[in-house]
Amino acid sequence: MKASPYAPKRAHVFVCVNRRSPADPLGSGCAERGEAVYEALRGELSARGERAVVWIARTYCLGLCPKVGAAVAINPGKTLLTEVTPADVPELLTRLPK
Repeated sequence: MKASPYAPKRAHVFVCVNRRSPADPLGSGCAERGEAVYEALRGELSARGERAVVWIARTYCLGLCPKVGAAVAINPGKTLLTEVTPADVPELLTRLPK
């Protein structure tokens, strides 16, 4: 194992896009709702010229299964958000470390 010399300068944001069967007791997962949040984050970061300092990544289950929106984790800061929608992206970005 070797430590990477690369890391985001400001934050790394993980957006759940997990898909489950609609019959699953936990629900269908973030799926398309997570994809919509991911795309909104990507667009807003591009518009702000911050794609190089804030990394975003799609991920699978973060352990929260919201009925609305998606689950999002922010590192550093150990922040875990739920029910995030594309409309929340500007506010979400204010929560990132400077």
